[in-house]
Amino acid sequence: MEEQRETETSTSLQREKKGLLRFLLSIFSSLKHRNYRLFFCGQAISLIGTWMQMTAQGWLVYSLSRSKFVLGLVSALSTLPLALLSPVGGVVADRFSRRRILIFTQSLSIVPPLLLSLLVLTKAVQVWHIALLAALLGTVNAFDMPTRQSFVIEMVGREDLMNAIGLNSGLFNSARIIGPAIAGIVMAEVGIGYCFLLNGLSFIPVVIALLFMRILTASTKHKEKSSFTTIIAGFKYVKNNPRLFGLLGLLSIMCVFGFSYSSLLPAFARDILSVRERQYGELLTFNGIGAVTGALLVASFANKVKNRKHFLFIGASLFSVSLTIFSLSTRFPLARFPLIPAGIGMILFLSTANTLIQTTSSDEFRGRVMGIWTFAFGGSMPLGSFIAGTLAHYLGITVTLQMCALICMAATLTAALFSRNPKCSRAILPYEGRSLEE
Repeated sequence: MEEQRETETSTSLQREKKGLLRFLLSIFSSLKHRNYRLFFCGQAISLIGTWMQMTAQGWLVYSLSRSKFVLGLVSALSTLPLALLSPVGGVVADRFSRRRILIFTQSLSIVPPLLLSLLVLTKAVQVWHIALLAALLGTVNAFDMPTRQSFVIEMVGREDLMNAIGLNSGLFNSARIIGPAIAGIVMAEVGIGYCFLLNGLSFIPVVIALLFMRILTASTKHKEKSSFTTIIAGFKYVKNNPRLFGLLGLLSIMCVFGFSYSSLLPAFARDILSVRERQYGELLTFNGIGAVTGALLVASFANKVKNRKHFLFIGASLFSVSLTIFSLSTRFPLARFPLIPAGIGMILFLSTANTLIQTTSSDEFRGRVMGIWTFAFGGSMPLGSFIAGTLAHYLGITVTLQMCALICMAATLTAALFSRNPKCSRAILPYEGRSLEE
């Protein structure tokens, strides 16, 4: 009997190990593609540098200006080019080799942070320098982001696209943990200028990875006679598909009134929590921990969930409630913890929205659709940052965060109510399991 029990226990353990192994392999299934492995490793380094710059830039602007309005304004200027140029970037992504575009944009991205580092280290930096260089980097991103988003399918194919999007989110938000933590240490121990220097150097591994890739897919050719008509065709494609239109609308509201809260974090850390650089980095790190958790949830379960609108609504609601709790915090040790569920909710919403948009867009329009996605995601943030900075200047940071959270919750509840109505649900969310052309 004892031998039989031992055998059964051993068999059960082996099954559990095999199940765990299959689960882990399912999370990282897209890494079986060589090109994506190269891209993944290069981005892992680059994104840490990006988050170091984002952390240091906000702190530097507020240290120089001591103005919440200026803090929001500079953040807005850094993403304004996304609103103006991302549709053009989507056209470029559809017309030319996406790998070559990324080699160019990633190489060009090295310049602004190196210039900013030089200005800081020579003690010549002024707020307008930061704003100008941030706008220049934002201009490059207007072409880089749509291309990078639509390039994923060329590396992994349709079968592993959803997993790759989840891993991209996980990678981006893992950098949210590591980057701010490193930035806080570098700012405190060495100097803020070295954060920008390290970010400039971090783009080099991405360029090297792109040069070593072997991409066989050719760019799609279009019959449109001009770039303008090509852009219009992309907007018409979204307009004529109400599911995409509704999803992008909800995304815009969340970005304007919700995700722009990050532009106020430096002021919240200094004025409300009364902390310095290292603790400010910790706030972003805790937010990143939640975001990574959310990304892993998407990578693990997105393919298994039949009704993905639940991910959207749960994510948006969790973010809104967590932001409200965070706004009420006055002590640093307790203020860190609401940022974890806020990060989870944010990525559950964003990753699910990104996945639905990409998997329901045709190959011909994917670059332009992701250009519009960039417009809705990044382009709406300048408005959000400007609104948040202005409201915080007149009403205070706490009231501003609470108002933004309330608007996000109201939009989420409205969308959820419409989705329960069979006549309206198809205008709010994509139909599961069917392309928009069917």
